[in-house]
Amino acid sequence: MKRPVCLGAEPGDVARGRASEETERSERGFVLVWISLMLFMLLAVAGFAVDLGNWWLQSTKLQRAVDAGAHAGAVFLPGDVPEAKVKARSETARNGFNDGILGGDTNASVFVEQMPNPYQLRVEATIEVDNYFLSLVGLDTQTLTRDAVGEFEVPIAMGSPENKIGDDPETGDVGSQFWLNIAGPDSTKISGDRYAAKECPTSVARCSGTANSGIDNDDYAFDGYFFTMDVKSVDPGKDLIVQVYDGAMVYVGDHCEKGDFPNSSERAWLDALPGTPYPDADERYEGGKTQWCTGDQKINGQWDTETTFIVREPDATPWSVTDNPVVDNAHCSPQTMPAYDGTPSNRIFELLHPSDGNWDHEAVQSDSDGVWTFAETFRRWATICVIPAGSVQTGEYLVQVRSNVTESNPLDYDASVNDGGHNRLSLRAGFGPGGIWNLDGTHVTINARTKLPVYANADGADTTFHLARILPADAGRTLRVNLFDMGDASQAGTLRILAPDESPSGFSGCSFSRDDGGSLNVSGDCRLNNVSSGKGFNGRIVEVDIPIPDDYDCDDHLNSGCWTKVMADFPGGVQDTTTWSASILGSPVRLVE
Repeated sequence: MKRPVCLGAEPGDVARGRASEETERSERGFVLVWISLMLFMLLAVAGFAVDLGNWWLQSTKLQRAVDAGAHAGAVFLPGDVPEAKVKARSETARNGFNDGILGGDTNASVFVEQMPNPYQLRVEATIEVDNYFLSLVGLDTQTLTRDAVGEFEVPIAMGSPENKIGDDPETGDVGSQFWLNIAGPDSTKISGDRYAAKECPTSVARCSGTANSGIDNDDYAFDGYFFTMDVKSVDPGKDLIVQVYDGAMVYVGDHCEKGDFPNSSERAWLDALPGTPYPDADERYEGGKTQWCTGDQKINGQWDTETTFIVREPDATPWSVTDNPVVDNAHCSPQTMPAYDGTPSNRIFELLHPSDGNWDHEAVQSDSDGVWTFAETFRRWATICVIPAGSVQTGEYLVQVRSNVTESNPLDYDASVNDGGHNRLSLRAGFGPGGIWNLDGTHVTINARTKLPVYANADGADTTFHLARILPADAGRTLRVNLFDMGDASQAGTLRILAPDESPSGFSGCSFSRDDGGSLNVSGDCRLNNVSSGKGFNGRIVEVDIPIPDDYDCDDHLNSGCWTKVMADFPGGVQDTTTWSASILGSPVRLVE
């Protein structure tokens, strides 16, 4: 149909009309193309947004999976790296990203490695994600990779960097100036043992009686104390030997002032016996405050604490102690040592005398008869476990020490055991040819695991001892130390927390507080002053938070490295039973990357 033309119109008007018509037609075409292009771009952006959202969703799921894997695997470090890797891969798979370890379809590639810090584990997972819209432009899949680093905070080692914990008078090594203290369950908590004594009034810290039925002490530890015996390497052809010094309780008083010890002529007679069953008798069995005196003490009217020693093998769960297999064979099994009253007239000489007709059986010394006697345990190192050469494992053995079981059933808590008294002793371990002398402790260390019950009975005990081992990975974190019932001394003293000798930075900014809110005399160099039971410390918990500097470093490749220390200065006589505990604040397993 032709466009109508007005009669009388000029030719130019007609031409302009035709041009306008063509312009409109052209503009309509441009708009259509523009709209088509914009629609395509909008669809592309929308499609990219959909795919991007899917990438983000899958990345989030993948990150959660590797986080879970790093958490699960890190707890097996540093001792069992293969198991750490298996657990990390398995947990990553259980969270949806399986590299084949659980069977079935494989939808991820998972790589696990131990970091230079042996307590850290890195988990990396890679997946291919299908694209929905970007596949239209040739991008069918997108590769996503996420990783996480988990770190296991090992239970803090306390008390010793050596193969012994406590003094060793037999070799003259008494630099520790403390003994381990094991209380019987019927002892009183206010006497200093925070975790092994049941009895206490509500006026003592954490003694509400509500944590466990029938037990006053809210901190009571049913499993006793644990000591870690770390075997770094095995000495071929040599047995691993574990010993306890003065393992049986003998009530003689804090300073051995209550025991009736042999006089000088009686000690000379013992020393001259055929076969020399009592070497060094004149020195070893002298009464009073000598280096041989552990100071076993009657508590709550009782002196009958029987102490049980259990050696457990290394296992793959370092966060748990009671699941470690018990070493139980002909050479090593749980051992329970008896208790004696050393105060009756002439009693100690009678117990040592082999033929006076009084306690002759207690003078028998036989490693093979299965019976602990007075002569075998009093002021001597007694072997409680021999692991034969060829059966020794590297890793962390545990020595469990407890006082609330029976000899016939040493693994299970018995509420009927109501022994009381403080048994003081030392532990040591090392490799030897089968005897108890000259143990080689080069490749062995033994220390308390997070809880350290100590007894000090030296005059003027101005000493520095090993508190806790803090590794370089803990830089920037906070060390928390709890001290229970400090300061049983004739004069008030001071206490100071020291950084490791080799650390470039000392400790400062320590925070001290007492559970009853009592005021404390604190100096800026992490020093607590005016410490004594008469100053309000009796039966109280002092909490110390120690900021670990960001530039903290130490020689963690040495057994003697990385040890924070306590410098205690008490100018007068000391008979102090104190329980220490230490931890790094925060979760024991954490993500560091």
